[in-house]
Amino acid sequence: AALNCIKMVSVPWWFLTLSGNEDNPLIPWLTNRLNQLDAIFSERDWLAATRFAIADLLMADELRIPLVSKHGKRPATEAYVKRITDRLAFRKAYSDQMAQFERADALRQSHG
Repeated sequence: AALNCIKMVSVPWWFLTLSGNEDNPLIPWLTNRLNQLDAIFSERDWLAATRFAIADLLMADELRIPLVSKHGKRPATEAYVKRITDRLAFRKAYSDQMAQFERADALRQSHG
């Protein structure tokens, strides 16, 4: 769902937005997809099952992209992303990833 429903429209939409296209023809498509998801998340906690699954992790990763998350107010979607990003395992994985980036930056700077 994340890759076929959101990413397939959000990536070209994002590119057109960054390129300065004021009349981005993908806005209605992205808006529709995000609204459909918000309706789903207003009725249930998880995307594909009655419990947290990998589908939720992938979807949250797409929905937490700042430009996408700022594209309209969707309270159910915001709560969904918060449920996932507040999970201890998510916070640890995110922290570990950022630490790796910081180590790589420091190493690159030390080698000129």
